[in-house]
Order: sequence, then C-alpha cells, then structure tokens
Amino acid sequence: MPLMNSTRNAMSAKPRALAALFIAAALVCGCAALERRPEIEPDDYAPLSAAREWPARPQNQVSFDLSEELGPLAAPPGFDPAKRYSLAELVETALRRNPQTRRTWNQARAAAAAMGRADAPYYPLADVQSESGYRKIADLVPKHWGTQRSWQSRSLLSVNYLLLDFGRRAAALRSAQEELLAANFLFNHKVQEVVFNVERAYYTLDAAAADVSSAEVILKMAQADRAAARKRLEVGLATRPQVLLSEQREAQAQYELQSARLAVSDAQARLAIAIGVEANAAPRIESLQGQPLPKALGQDVEELIRVALRQRPDLAAKVAQLRASRARIEAAHASLYPTLDTSAYYGFYGFNYTLSNPPTPNLTSGVPEYAALVTLKWDLFTGFDRLNAIRQAQAQSEAARDELRGKELDLVGEVWSAYYTFATALRKYDYAAALLKASQSAYDSNLRSYQHGLASILDLLSSERDLAGARYALIQSKAEALISAASLSYAIGAVPAQAQP
Repeated sequence: MPLMNSTRNAMSAKPRALAALFIAAALVCGCAALERRPEIEPDDYAPLSAAREWPARPQNQVSFDLSEELGPLAAPPGFDPAKRYSLAELVETALRRNPQTRRTWNQARAAAAAMGRADAPYYPLADVQSESGYRKIADLVPKHWGTQRSWQSRSLLSVNYLLLDFGRRAAALRSAQEELLAANFLFNHKVQEVVFNVERAYYTLDAAAADVSSAEVILKMAQADRAAARKRLEVGLATRPQVLLSEQREAQAQYELQSARLAVSDAQARLAIAIGVEANAAPRIESLQGQPLPKALGQDVEELIRVALRQRPDLAAKVAQLRASRARIEAAHASLYPTLDTSAYYGFYGFNYTLSNPPTPNLTSGVPEYAALVTLKWDLFTGFDRLNAIRQAQAQSEAARDELRGKELDLVGEVWSAYYTFATALRKYDYAAALLKASQSAYDSNLRSYQHGLASILDLLSSERDLAGARYALIQSKAEALISAASLSYAIGAVPAQAQP
C-alpha cells in the first residue's frame, strides 16, 4: 500500500513539475520581453533633447536594402549615348517609368477594388463552419467523482442576405463610385503634370545647352578682343590698362562659360527626375534651335477659363469627392432606420460521450440541424453616435464644397497668369531678336572702329557685353515662351500636341 501511494504521488508530482517548469519559462520569457522596453527606458527609444540627434543604439539600428523593400526595379531605358532624343520620346518614357504616375494608377485601381467591395452587400453571404474536438473533464457530481470524455463534431453551411437597409448599401456604393471617379481624374491630372514637368525640364535643358554655345562664342570674341588689344599695344596704339581690361573680360567670359556648363548638369538632373530615371542616366536631347515658337492664341482669357473649368481633371476630381461626401450623408441618415435580413443554415451534429463513475455506456449519435430566420434589427439608442455621424458627414461635405470653391478660384488665377505670361513671352522674344540684331551690328561696328583706332577698348568691351546679354536674352526668352505655352496647356487641362507620345 505505501508503494502504491508513493507511486501515485510520483505520478501526480509529474504534472505539477511540468506546470512549474512552464510557469518559470513563461516568467523568463516575459522578463526578456520587458527588457529595454520603451515604457521601461524611454530614452533608448526617443531623442534625449530637442537640440541633439537621436543616438541610435545597436539594437535600434535599421538596416535595409532597397532592392528588397521595393522589389526588382524596372530595367533601365538604355538611352543610346550617341542619339539625341526628341521631346515626344522622352514623354513616352516618362509616362511608363515615372513613379508618380504609377502611384496614382495604383490608387485608381485600389479605388476600383473599393467600389467592388461596396457592391458586395448586394450579394448573399455564404460560409461553412466546422468544429470538431475531444474533451476530458472532471465530473463533480457528489458521490460520483470521476471523469467524462466526449467527442463532438458540428458542421454548418450558412447563407445570409440583407433584404432591406433603407439606402445604406446604395449610399455606400455611390460614395465608392464617386471616389473611383476622383481617383481616375487625379490619375489623368498626374499624367498631365508629368508631361508638363518633362516639357519644362526639356526646354530648360535646351536653353542651358544654348547658353553654353553662346558662352563659347562670347569667349572667342573676348579672346579676339584681347588679341587685338595686345597687337595694338605692341605697335604703341594701346595702353597696358586697356590690355588688362580685355584680359579681365576674357576671364569673365571663362567664368560665365563654366556657370553655363553647371546649369546644363543641373538641368540634366531635373530632366532625369521628371522622366523617372537616375540622374546619371539622363539622355541627350535634340536641339530646339530650329523649332518655331507656338503661335499667338486665338482665344481670349475668358474662353480659356471656361475651357479649363470644363476639362481640368483635378477640378473634376474635387467635384466627385464632393458628391461622395453627399452620399456619405445619405448613408449616415440611413443608419437611423432598421435593417431586415434573412438567414438559413443546414448542418450535422455528431457526438460521442462516456462517463467513468458510474460507468456509462459509450453513447454515439448524430442529428441534422437546420433553420430559416428573418431578423429585424433596429438600434434605438447608440449614445448619440449616429447623430454625430450625420453632423460629421455634413461638416465634411461643407469642407469638400469649400475646397472645390477654392480650387475653382486657384484654377481661374492659374489660367489668367499663364495666359498673360505666354502673351508677354512672345513679345519679349520679338524684342530679344531685335536686340540681338542691333547688338551684333553695334559690336561689329565697334570692332572695326577699334581696329582702325577710331574707338576705345571701353567702347568695344561695352558692345561685347551688350551682345552677350542680347544672346542670353534671346535664348531665355525662347525658353520662356515654350515653357509658358506648356504651362498654359497644363493650366487648361490639355496636353500640347507636340508633347503627346
């Protein structure tokens, strides 16, 4: 008998030992989890002061690999270094590669999926549930201490369908449809923005390249002036200060040439960003030297404003967002009413049951289960949640309306400014062309006069500076005319024909 008791105690001690071991392991893991937590040592997870950088400790370092985070990047476009690319070719590349267009494209696709989700409540919902398992518990009935063992399995096929919701589904679907329209229009606007950015960067790079060519010509003229001054000094017709002035002008021309080359590098980087490629992969572009300027507009500014109000995609997106907010007001009002739905299920319930004290025969049985129900649910009081939901939706709709009004005002101002900027740019180009012609004639005349001793070095250098300024003015005025024309097309919501891929 003592042997049986000791054996029984040893057997009962094993579960207790296992339980104690499990509790100890849980406590150790819990303490390890609490070690260096933000609530324990916040200074390890936040900056110590507003005046110093956060000293990231080794356990807080974040290592990353962009190829893992972003996935495999698209293959580079492989621009041919010997080829000069046209504006249309680069626009086509930008629309395929620019991450901004891809982002808004995926947002539009997400909005389409959201509309599909909003349409789901119009379909019945079906699900299958199956629960099976074994259970052993102590039977605590007095004088019948023992255990009961049971096994049960329950499988059900359920179908639910919403019959009536007083407009909840319809309002949610209309809101999702309007949000989809807004996302699509925003995608169109982003496409136009990418095209405009490529145009602007292209024209800026072309102007920068033309500035380099002009600076090289001006440097050659400065070198010729310096050579002429030295020649006159050798024959006693010029003084040393005059030669120094010509050398100063040559150094200034060298400085301006280097600045022009730096501007080309900056413009290449901006063009690469607009296209959606790395800055070191910027392509060479075709020169626009022979391209004619856009023609003067045949429409007045009021007509262009009306066109913009009709076709600007970002304005249409704001209209769609306003309509979506109104649909949300309808959905909030519908929440005040009950819902009526129907449901049905069919399944099978099987079980096996035994009891040790008193010994019970093994009972096994199974029965089918089924039901068909109609449910009416009406939330009578929700702590003013629905009332405040209506107020919130109304306020958000008013905010969307005010935002649309502000967008309209901004659009009118944008078209107005772009219209007169373009008209002024065309006139400035004409004046710059006339200025260049006059400056070239004045320089040629002063150069001949200086060579014959009829003009001073100051007159020659002054005419050279005027000619350099006229060259830069013509280049910049042409770039301004092209950029302002693209800006006006962008302002009214149209892509210029010469930039379409």
